[in-house]
Amino acid sequence: MPDLPAYAYRTSWSDRDGECVATCDEIPGLSGLAPTPGRAIEELEVTIRAWLDYLAAHGLPVPPPSAVPFRRHER
Repeated sequence: MPDLPAYAYRTSWSDRDGECVATCDEIPGLSGLAPTPGRAIEELEVTIRAWLDYLAAHGLPVPPPSAVPFRRHER
């Protein structure tokens, strides 16, 4: 499986969902939900891969990573 672009991820706790939410700065609207931040990022990455597959299938451009380097969350 190819590496994902070095996108910036954020995690936070959602009282409404009762889970951690991971989001991607470069792709608003995608998120991952899970009991822990690491698992939420894993879920987000599944969503990002599906979205990137959709873009590729339709010949659409992939957004570049943000200009600020981000160190990936270690699992």
